[in-house]
Amino acid sequence: MKKIIWFVLASVVICFSQTAPARADWLNQIHPYISVRGDYSDNLDLRKTNKREDFYFTVTPGVKFSNMTEQSGIDLDASVGGVFYDKYSADNYVTGNVRLNAKYLTRSHFNFYLRGSYLRSDEPREAEFLTDASEYKQQLAELSQRSPYWRIVMEPTMEYQFGAESRIGVRYLYNLYNIKGITGEDSIENTVTPFLTWWFNRQHGISLEYAYTYGDFEVSENFNNHKVSAAYMYRITPKATASLHGGYSRREFTPTGNDLYYEIYETAVGLSYALTQSFTVSGQAGYYWLDSRMGYNTNGFSFKGDLSHQSEQTIVRLSIQGGYTEDYFTSQNLGFRKYYRATGTATHFLFRRLSVGVLGSAEQAEDANDNIDKIWSAGANVSFMPFKWMTLSAGYTYRQADSDIVANEYEENRGMLTLTLTY
Repeated sequence: MKKIIWFVLASVVICFSQTAPARADWLNQIHPYISVRGDYSDNLDLRKTNKREDFYFTVTPGVKFSNMTEQSGIDLDASVGGVFYDKYSADNYVTGNVRLNAKYLTRSHFNFYLRGSYLRSDEPREAEFLTDASEYKQQLAELSQRSPYWRIVMEPTMEYQFGAESRIGVRYLYNLYNIKGITGEDSIENTVTPFLTWWFNRQHGISLEYAYTYGDFEVSENFNNHKVSAAYMYRITPKATASLHGGYSRREFTPTGNDLYYEIYETAVGLSYALTQSFTVSGQAGYYWLDSRMGYNTNGFSFKGDLSHQSEQTIVRLSIQGGYTEDYFTSQNLGFRKYYRATGTATHFLFRRLSVGVLGSAEQAEDANDNIDKIWSAGANVSFMPFKWMTLSAGYTYRQADSDIVANEYEENRGMLTLTLTY
């Protein structure tokens, strides 16, 4: 299966690169690099007791390639390396990371997109896949023992654009998670999503989407999930758009779906506003109902909001989420949780080659037995580029978890120092 996936990825990459206008000088767009990073953690496994602390080093050679234009091209960052622990050498492993974005827009208005990633890591808490690192969003599930895992994600999209902002198409998500040892559970997600976005005129538009997911698990019950969502959008001004959302989903854990399932109904209103091209804010508030054959029914308010600002000197991203989350296809597969999260990052360039940054997050998750976990973290970093081919960076993060289940609590201090050389 892995060989097939990588063959498909390689074929698509070659296809996109050959159709890009800049294919003649593609060699000049290849930039090999090597990164050497040292980490210290005083709680490698994020545990309350039996803590392990250690220094470990990561040596990562890689390559970046980009020939992206407005019409076509690819952005690719691929690396592989080794992680070496000082005291716990039995934990040494091979790491890997691939991120791919590709597109091809045709003159006949049929457009093709591809997002993909590959990750091999032993970090107890994994970043959300297909998100930018600056968003600082992580999976809720976490390991209590370092064990290498890998994830492959591919998301091709095909659409037909029949207006400046109107399109109809289908999106497919393949998400494969595999973990070594008995600390987690392997899983495969297949999701097919036909969608329609149709602006009738400059002011009024609708969005319709149906998603079918089949979840295949090593131990847990497999499931089918059906989700329908719709939105009406009203453009108040060229910079402000209001919206009304509705959604329904049904997750079935048995072949017929009649014995073990739950349903979620939700509705919300939203508003997005672009103050400038580089400063946007959006917000949404609503209500949800969970109707379950699994002995747990609940409801509550939901909300989310995002702020993004980017200038020549400063980049800021803030995000909040409230209501619920569904944690599947991770190391723990925690399922439905009441969930609240706030994340933020800010980077400021003191000089053209010197930047400082801060980051933080605060989360709260509640299970069906009313057990509450609170997780928060904060950190800072500095990056200096003395030469165009050299980057030095240092960082520190503190992470803490408080829980009604004492075994889930922990504290961690981590320091990082990285040297990257790029050709």
